[in-house]
Order: sequence, then C-alpha cells, then structure tokens
Amino acid sequence: MRFPLSMRWLLAAIVLIVAAAVIIVSRAHQPRRLAPLVAEFSGGGATLALRRALLPAQTDMLRISVAPLALPASASLDAITAELSTALAYVSARTATTLSEPITITINTEANCTLHGVAYTQNREVQVFTCAAIPSDRVVAILAHELVHQLAHDYYGDAHLNSDPIVLEGWATWGAGHYWLSRHATFRDFLGGEAPLPLAANHLGRPVAEMNTLYYQWASFVEYLLVTYGREAFDRLYRSGNSTPGSADYQGVYGVDLATLEAAWQEWLR
Repeated sequence: MRFPLSMRWLLAAIVLIVAAAVIIVSRAHQPRRLAPLVAEFSGGGATLALRRALLPAQTDMLRISVAPLALPASASLDAITAELSTALAYVSARTATTLSEPITITINTEANCTLHGVAYTQNREVQVFTCAAIPSDRVVAILAHELVHQLAHDYYGDAHLNSDPIVLEGWATWGAGHYWLSRHATFRDFLGGEAPLPLAANHLGRPVAEMNTLYYQWASFVEYLLVTYGREAFDRLYRSGNSTPGSADYQGVYGVDLATLEAAWQEWLR
C-alpha cells in the first residue's frame, strides 16, 4: 500500500519526534556522576574482564569487590572491608543519615596509578581507581567522601541530583570529616583563614591543586552554614539548586544572597 506524499511526510515527522523523545528520556535517566577531588574525571567503570577478576566481600550494607593489584599486598580483603565498614559508620553518624539499601563498592586497578573516585548514586554504586603503590588509607578517604554522596541521595532524594556543587561537594567533604582533615579538628582550622578562590568557581577542569582548594573551601563554608544557621535550614538549601555552583536558593533560605554569605564566612574564617 502506498501512502500519499503528505501522509509519508507526516509519518516521517512522527518517527523523528518519537526518536527525539526517546533520546531525551534516556539522557534524563542517566545516573549523575559525582567525583571527589582528583587529577582526572575519565573512566566510569571496570572492564568486563576486570570485573570477572574482582575479589568480592559482603557486609549487611556493603558489597565490596577488589581488583587484583588494586591495593598494597599488606591490605587484605578482610582488613579493607573492616575499614570501609568503620568509614560508613563514621560518616553516617557525622551526617545523621543512613543508607536505605545496600550499595556496591568497587576498588579498581588504575594502570597509571592515579587515585580517583566516582559515585553513581542512582545505581547505588561507588568506585575508586587506585594501584598497589597507593596506601589503602588514602583509598578509604576517597571512598568516605563517595559514601556521603550515597547517604545524601538516600536522605535528600532525587533533589540531590540537582544540588548546587558548593553544597553537594562541600557536604561530602565535610561529612568525610577526619578522613580529610589530617591533624586539624575542623575545616575552618584546615584553611587557616585562607580562601583564595571564589565559592561559585567551577571545579571541573581545574588543576588538581585548585580543585583541592575549592573542595576544602566548600567544606568550610558548609561548616559555617551548619554552625551559624543549623541543619534544618541547610537541608532546605541542599534541596534547591540546578547543578551549577552558586545556584542554590541562598536568598530564600537564609535571607541574604551568596555574596553576603561568602563575605560573612570569610570573616568567620579569620
């Protein structure tokens, strides 16, 4: 059966509209990738061959897999499992949040021996890329940050996926607490009164030293907001934003804009 030309054009238009809709929906449901301060943001998952070689372990809430040569020889699977269970308990208590369901932790081997992590909170999976030359405590520190991302998703819901990076990454860094603070008691102490970068600066694509600085500044800013205004207001702030730095509703939550809050935070640092 041959359709008239006008009908063929109509059918072609319908096909294009349906195809476009499928692409949009597919992109909308891709998991947001949340990465901590690292030298690179490439990767996104172990290869099939690597996954088949992973050594698994399991706790009530953590499904842990470790690739060959990913950790120092002295770091046994039982030891890393215990350390990660301790890290989860610590960050959960610090942030007053809990996992709603078990999650998967994958410790991958990084051929270039760089340390970086990622959280796919919609898929309930966090990963770290490392090598046997990197101490396991640094791996746990990265994963502590990633665990806070998953806790945040479970606590704040899908609003977490659109949160302002100042708040989102600042919360994950602050929540990792002593895993990131070294000998310091607070992030305010860690900065020592120095805040060289504007809070609304974009962290992606920056040199790693600047990225580190921003994460610690954001953690200190979160600390300031919690100390000054309390958790309830911060929770409202976290649920606002559109995934860009400075996009949260600072004015609506705190009654002043970000610039005013930033100036007050800098004075607080000093």
